[in-house]
Parts: sequence; structure tokens; C-alpha cells
Amino acid sequence: MLAAEDPDASDDGSESSSEDDEAPAEPELDDELSRHRVAFPVLAEQAIGAASKSVEFNWRHATAMVAATGSHYFELNNFDSLRAGGVARVPYDKFILELGGAWVWVWDTPSSRQLALTPYRQPGRPARIELDLTVGFPVAEGVVTTFPRLFPAVELVFSPYAGLRYVLYPTAFQGMKAREIAGAVVSPTLTDDELENLEEVRLDAMEVDPARYGILVGFGNEIYFKQGVFVMPRVMFAVPVFAPVTESDLRFWADLSLTIGVAF
Repeated sequence: MLAAEDPDASDDGSESSSEDDEAPAEPELDDELSRHRVAFPVLAEQAIGAASKSVEFNWRHATAMVAATGSHYFELNNFDSLRAGGVARVPYDKFILELGGAWVWVWDTPSSRQLALTPYRQPGRPARIELDLTVGFPVAEGVVTTFPRLFPAVELVFSPYAGLRYVLYPTAFQGMKAREIAGAVVSPTLTDDELENLEEVRLDAMEVDPARYGILVGFGNEIYFKQGVFVMPRVMFAVPVFAPVTESDLRFWADLSLTIGVAF
């Protein structure tokens, strides 16, 4: 007896169905997240260098800073100069603005006393008041440990600086009228009347430098303790940008300073 033919059977005896002829449909991707997907190389490039910054003292959140400063000049002449004064600092996110004032003492050395016995004179500056406008740009910072370990961890900030220094001689205006003084304080060079008055107070071997202001650049570290106390060693160098205008003969000199203060 012959078996009934299966209508679904193929000629070679195998069975097939209409479902086998169609491939299963792939699930649709969620387009809600597709715009947030980033290739792995791009993601790695964006992530490198991004990390949380540990801060022992956040100087950017300080309202103001006040400090006392002292420094020693290296004017490349035979005179000695020491400087002491105060500084007010205002921090911003990308920079720090400083306003400062100081008195500079100047005295002879054995070399300058010997030079005074000759007809030669060296460029120099008598005792004076100096006013500073300085801007610092922090470029590297982090928490560091100290040696010896009895000191706590501190916030160390490395900054380059640029500033304008204005020189004021209190005795230079003697015998001058108010209008003459007003014109002299804005002049880049000392007037003839000022130079004549300073002849009485200059050191014997000194030729008074006529420059009234100059540009300084330098670098230093700002060391902040957790309590807000900070210490700043710094070195600044004179840049003779205005020398042709100020007629200065003191072209290159340095100012090595140490500042101690507190941030509020």
C-alpha cells in the first residue's frame, strides 16, 4: 500500500516550510543612545589627562591676600640694596593680580668707596620708594609632601610673572612747584630739577640713573598651607624694553625676593 504523499515534502524526501525560506528579522537599534556613542579611540583621547585635582588649599576661592615682602637687588654695580614692603593680592581663576609698595635702602661697599676716590662714577639709584603692579599666571600646581615630615602637606603653585615697577624719590621734588611735580611724576625719566636734588643724597661713587619705571619678568613658587598661610620665593629680571625712552644705563638686573602672607 502506497503512503499518501505529503504535500509539504520535497522531491528528495526532505521537508521544508515557508518559515525556513525567510531569515529572522534583526532587532532594531535604539536610536535614543546612538547620538551619544563615541568611537573608542576618540573616547580614549578625550579621557587622557582628565582627572580630579586634589587641592590642599584652594587659593582661587580666597577673597584677598596680604603679605610682607623683602628682597635683595643684583644691579651689577658696586652698591648694595635691600628692599622691604607689603603686597596685596587678588586671586582670579586664571591669574593673580598684585599691588605692592616698598622702601629700598642703598649703601656703600668697600668697592664703591674706592671708586669714589677716582673720577669715575657708576649708574645706580639712591634710597627710594617703589610701587609695583604685577600679574602672575599659575601654570602648574598640586599637593606635595615636605621634608622634614613634621611640616604638613602643602599646595605648590609654579607661576611666571610680569610687572611694572615705578620709582619715586621723596627728596627729588624739593623746591619744585605743584605743576612741575605733576608733570614730573608721569615723565618716563627724571627731570633736571630732580636729578639736581638727588645729587645731594646720592652716594659719592654713584651716577643717578634717570629711569622712573621699568618692566620686570620672572618666575617663582607659591607654597600654600592648609590654614591659608603662604610663602613665595621669587626671582624677577629687568627687561630693558623702555631703556631707549627712559635713558636708563641699568639695563639688566635681578630682584630675588621672599614673601610671607596669609589668604582670607
